[in-house]
Amino acid sequence: MIKIVVFDADKTLWDHYNISIFKKPYKLINENSIEDSEGNKLTLFPEVRETLKNIKDMGLLLGLATWNLPEKTDEILSLLGLKEYFDIIVSKDFPFKFIFLIEIINKIREKGISIKPDEIMFIDDRRVHFGNTWLYLGNVKCVEIWSDIFHHKQILEKIKSF
Repeated sequence: MIKIVVFDADKTLWDHYNISIFKKPYKLINENSIEDSEGNKLTLFPEVRETLKNIKDMGLLLGLATWNLPEKTDEILSLLGLKEYFDIIVSKDFPFKFIFLIEIINKIREKGISIKPDEIMFIDDRRVHFGNTWLYLGNVKCVEIWSDIFHHKQILEKIKSF
């Protein structure tokens, strides 16, 4: 049974490939889109907000594991009103997602919650992050968005199937 769903951010929650390049000031175009001072734009993928809310309503924890500068992640999530959904956010400027997941597991355990790798669902747009996740953590349920699933509502179905 899944206890936590951990998302990547870039190309998973929104359409931009790297929010670390964004420059202030940011402009909220609408509740789902942002533009920076150099014209870089990002837009949430359809159903993201609803899916995050539904996962929380299921009583599951939500995590974010993103290869971005932490201050950029915090600013973008806050501006989009998404930060409130996530129980644990790990944002670092290096590509080793399995280390992010280890940190998330440790933070969950610090809260007194027991968690095993097979109770984690990790959603990323790049399968390359799954190999080391399985090697170092074990049977984490990894889902490649845009390949294993094709829209965010399917995440709810995947949770139930695990």
